[in-house]
Amino acid sequence: MNGSKPIIGFKIEIIVEPDDGGFHGYCPVLQGLHVSGDTEEEAVQNAKDAAIAYLESLIKHGDSIPIGVIVKRKGENVLYPHSNRASHHTEDLKVACAI
Repeated sequence: MNGSKPIIGFKIEIIVEPDDGGFHGYCPVLQGLHVSGDTEEEAVQNAKDAAIAYLESLIKHGDSIPIGVIVKRKGENVLYPHSNRASHHTEDLKVACAI
């Protein structure tokens, strides 16, 4: 073995909304994960970086990984009816961990 840590793949949803001249990003299944960015792309990247750190910490401490299931019907925003300005991003993450 080459000594590198194994990689685990995850898929998460990131929601990004305009916020006071910038953007607010969060991940509904990772409680407390909220970030900002000057652009939507920056908010998504900041959320991805924060999600990787969040998941690495859960794995390191032996905590459960939250499982989120998103169910949406065509033409309606079932999870977030209050937020018609939000953009939804499904992102693939690769998390290195010591197992």
